[in-house]
Amino acid sequence: MTDLYQVAGLRLAVATKGAVGTGPTIVMLHEGLGSITQWRDFPDQMHTATGLPVLTYDRAGYGRSDAGTSQYAADFLHREALETLPLVLERFDIDQPILIGHSDGASISLIAAASDSLDPLAVITIAAHIFVEQAGLDGVQAAKSNREQIVQGMSRHHDRPEIAFDRWSNIWLDPSFATFDIRQNLDRITCPLLVIQGDQDEYATPEMVHGVTQRVPHAVGKFIPDCGHITHKDQPKLLIDIIRKFLLSTGLGINP
Repeated sequence: MTDLYQVAGLRLAVATKGAVGTGPTIVMLHEGLGSITQWRDFPDQMHTATGLPVLTYDRAGYGRSDAGTSQYAADFLHREALETLPLVLERFDIDQPILIGHSDGASISLIAAASDSLDPLAVITIAAHIFVEQAGLDGVQAAKSNREQIVQGMSRHHDRPEIAFDRWSNIWLDPSFATFDIRQNLDRITCPLLVIQGDQDEYATPEMVHGVTQRVPHAVGKFIPDCGHITHKDQPKLLIDIIRKFLLSTGLGINP
């Protein structure tokens, strides 16, 4: 069930499964063009596979949440990680988060875990961006050339699909964002870390995984075969199995 909650002066759409905030809780952060409903049944499957409560939310300007800003600044990922995400966790009394982020949401998860703002039990990234590379820019440019069709598809999930698309594509292609690079802070991540990417990701090279595992010795890197950028659509069963086994290995007390 999805409801609107006041967070940081905005109404954010939030969906929960299970008793969030009572012990370890999975918190899922969607991609740059994503939303709660675009996770499909992945949150439900994660709840079933792990026995843990799950919270997902639409960031401002996405899905059914309030609009927020109409244009992103170059620090938009950091602001979400260091300002909004902690407030969401506080609003739901989640003090033992397990972050699962996809694409932009994965970058947000890494920024948060490398900061003093959060102390997650574990972080799982899917198709994270750790710096701006040409493959990512090419992917965004290809999406922009197909804007009309993508926005039409997004209209089923977002109140303001045109704004969501333009805000995302414009900042990724803006020269001010070219300096985005979080590699220098990754060694501050101490919690268990799983880094996943499809082997056919149209927005990234393998360096998005290797760049993390080279700087975080305890990180586990996984490439999923026959899989593009949206892993929970292309290989959902394999993705859930990999995440479940990883969480079991951390001793967090999920369903055996």
